[in-house]
Parts: sequence; C-alpha cells; structure tokens
Amino acid sequence: MSTPLPGGSLTLPNWYRGLAIVVGLVSIILAFVVLLDPVLAVATLILLLAFALLIIGIDRLIAGVTGHPFGTFMSGAPRGLVNEALGAPPPASPGMPPSNPPKP
Repeated sequence: MSTPLPGGSLTLPNWYRGLAIVVGLVSIILAFVVLLDPVLAVATLILLLAFALLIIGIDRLIAGVTGHPFGTFMSGAPRGLVNEALGAPPPASPGMPPSNPPKP
C-alpha cells in the first residue's frame, strides 16, 4: 500500500521499489549487451517480429474461421501489446474521437 508523505505525494511500497531497481539494472545491462553486439540486437528484433506476426496470424485465422470481427484467441491487453510492439495504431472504437480531428 502506498504511504502518503507530508506534501501530499505518495511513496511506493518497498517490494515495488525493489522490483523497479532490479528491472532497471537488468535493462541497463541488456542495453550495454545490445550496444556491444549489434548482431544480437538484430537477431532479437527478428525473433520478436516473427513471434508477433505468428500471434497476429493465428488471431486473424481464428477470426476468419469464426466470423467474428476480432478473434477470440487474443483480445484486450495482449492485442494491445502486440499492436504496440509492431507500431500499429489501436483499433478505433465508436466512442473515441478521431485521432486526426479536422482543422477549423
């Protein structure tokens, strides 16, 4: 649980702070590994792209077979993560304004 400070801000729980430190250190170490070995970086990107395309292909195949606009294999957060990884825009929903509103 977060603890309020006198100024009204919150502090994070100790377990979360520890996890954030570990993830930060691992990220920095991996960044140096990638910088020192660009071939590893390219191979990693190729594997990530291949995995994302595999997931999207399975999802679209299921959507085509079931006839639903979005496959039931992947919805919600997993779909958003794959779209984010590929740089795809999020799907528009009826209640959302257009991403590029017309200029007056």
